[in-house]
This record gives sequence, structure tokens and C-alpha cells, in this order.
Amino acid sequence: MRGSFFSSAWSWPLRLIGFFGWFVWQFIVTSLQVVTLVIIPSKKPKPGIVSLRLDDLSDTELTILIALITITPDTLVIAVDREKREMFVHGMFVDGDAEGFRSSLRLTHDRLITGLRPKVKDKEVQA
Repeated sequence: MRGSFFSSAWSWPLRLIGFFGWFVWQFIVTSLQVVTLVIIPSKKPKPGIVSLRLDDLSDTELTILIALITITPDTLVIAVDREKREMFVHGMFVDGDAEGFRSSLRLTHDRLITGLRPKVKDKEVQA
């Protein structure tokens, strides 16, 4: 069975551009949230720390993920445990919703993998 276009190596440049476009949009949104903290003194951040389970990432992919999370204005990677394959991330707007924050980090993780890996391996079905 043949894979779709988006699982082929030919789609890699488009997936990479798509990921960076999505990330720039996320960066703008979080920057506006931080700016509102400065402009509106009554708005208070509700920070928290969550752990994020990591897939089998290469050193390059892990470094890029850490950099992207850290340069986002409201998040900071505070520790990475390679043996347990998890990362601890501080967020300014966790607001008691650790699962929501974790799922937004997971979305960044998954989109990064989709955007960076040149070819998605198809699972072959043995007859």
C-alpha cells in the first residue's frame, strides 16, 4: 500500500514550512498574552510546572524542541531527564489546567517531529 503525499520525502519542505508558520503564529499569540500582563496590571499569571513525556527524539530534535519551548515568551524548559524520557516545563498561564498546558506542549512536540523528519515510516502489514 502506498503512503499519501504528506508521508513521502517529497513533502518534507512543505511540512517544514508549515511547522515554522504554525510556530510563528503560536509565538505571536503567547507574546500578546505576556504583553497583556504588562498593560493590564489586574491580570495575574497563574504559573505551573508540568512534565512532558518525550518520544524517541534524536539529539538534534530534542535540542530544537527545547529551544522552541524556551524562546516562547510564556514557557521555559527547566529540566530534561533523558533516562525517563521526560521534560519539565514551566508555564506562566497553566491556570490549574495542567492537562491543557501539557497537550499544547505535546502538539508542539508532534508537529516538530512531523515537520523535521524527512519521511514518516509507514507501518507495513504482514499478510
